[in-house]
Amino acid sequence: MLRYAVLSMGEAAGTSPEIILRSVIALSATPGAGLIIAGDRGVFERVASDLSLVLPFTAYAEDLDSLRAAEEAGERLIFLSSSSMDMEAFSYGCPTAETGHASYKALEAAVDAIQNGLGQSLVTCPISNASLKEAGYAEKSVHELLRKFAQTDRLINMMTAGRINAFGLTHRRSVRSAIDKITRENVIEAIIKIDALKVSSYFEKDLPIAVGSLNPQDGDGNWLGTEEYDAIIPAVNIVKSLGMDVEGPIAAEELFSRSARGEFSAILVMTAGEAFAACGAASPDEMLIVSWGLPFLRIGLPGDAGLRIAGRGEASLRGMIRAVGEALILRDNSFMV
Repeated sequence: MLRYAVLSMGEAAGTSPEIILRSVIALSATPGAGLIIAGDRGVFERVASDLSLVLPFTAYAEDLDSLRAAEEAGERLIFLSSSSMDMEAFSYGCPTAETGHASYKALEAAVDAIQNGLGQSLVTCPISNASLKEAGYAEKSVHELLRKFAQTDRLINMMTAGRINAFGLTHRRSVRSAIDKITRENVIEAIIKIDALKVSSYFEKDLPIAVGSLNPQDGDGNWLGTEEYDAIIPAVNIVKSLGMDVEGPIAAEELFSRSARGEFSAILVMTAGEAFAACGAASPDEMLIVSWGLPFLRIGLPGDAGLRIAGRGEASLRGMIRAVGEALILRDNSFMV
């Protein structure tokens, strides 16, 4: 029996349906690739029609029972209908309450399928905050929705591109408020969590974890700030005394180039924005988000929903192709901690 990766539609009015559809077509001949696509059927039919694409799905499911039947029949490319939008009111690039509801329901259906044993890994696409707000949902991102659907507070995100695996100490904060979170205790806690993840087959276990600095160095190697002396250096020394293989703090101009050369299993930077910047520079079309703390593997496409170019057939497939490839490979490996 095939094992499946589940792809969630993302923002219905953005580029995600197009990227998923074109990627599934490209991967349709891949041996052993079992894919479930959760989304609005009308949206995918509209995209296929507008871009002159043939729908590649071998079966359609409306609920978990019909999805299970399709899997038992060995169908490789299954479309799981999660909503039914009014396509006469649909417009590319225009997030609405209806697209927000459809995007929400697609992710909910994808998680529900996996939690009921009908998929082993999840690939997510960005959802517009504006459409979620219009639909009346309190959650503002895929991250927050996953925490809700999986009922977990342990979700840890990592940005990855090329040989860089980057964790941010702080997320979705202004730089000013992020600085307040750079404490000895928080840095220690973050390093311990990353070190625990090294049991996963995703990491090079023999390589150290690197910790980035917040401030630049002057010509004599001294830090132009106090956070290194007050928080980062003491934290690194403490975890090293506990037997963890850690280096740092390392200034950004050295940290990212060394990471890109594959010198570290993972890096911890003080703000998530640094992780996005480093991975974007390393491979802008192939950077991904990998999440731990869920009861399944999640690989996500970062960035915005692609509203400006939706419906044009211009979106890059490289990130989605890589995401699906990772999801298919890692679904059978020991990945969760």
